[in-house]
Amino acid sequence: MELISHNIKSIGIGIVVLLLVMVWVTVFANANRTYSASDVLGDYADLNAEKPFVDIQSYDLEKEDLFTPIEIPEETQLELIESFKNAKFKRVTDVSLDIDYRVNITFNTGYAMWVDTDKKLVNLIDGYEYYTIENDSEFFEILKNATEL
Repeated sequence: MELISHNIKSIGIGIVVLLLVMVWVTVFANANRTYSASDVLGDYADLNAEKPFVDIQSYDLEKEDLFTPIEIPEETQLELIESFKNAKFKRVTDVSLDIDYRVNITFNTGYAMWVDTDKKLVNLIDGYEYYTIENDSEFFEILKNATEL
């Protein structure tokens, strides 16, 4: 009887240890996960839609008109779109967003986002997740050059 009790305790401890390892692996994997543009935009984003375009507005709290439209050439719009599509995003949680631009990238529908160029953060206006771009997709560099014209 004592042997059976010892085996049950050993199995119980083994199961608890296995569960703890599984939780730790899951947490670690999610902490280092990168997301694609379609992950960030959602399930219905068609990144291959015809005639995509970008609309940019600068955002300034000190002006009467908070938003100022910025005209950018079609070629630059396509560069921004390609760099966004090729970006690898990482979700961040400790965020204080200092918005510079409202960027609307339109594929099959418009995807509006707030952009903080100093911290290199994007936040979909309808969402609560904040992302940085992990790879060198040049999105922020293209955006900076486009808005300095």
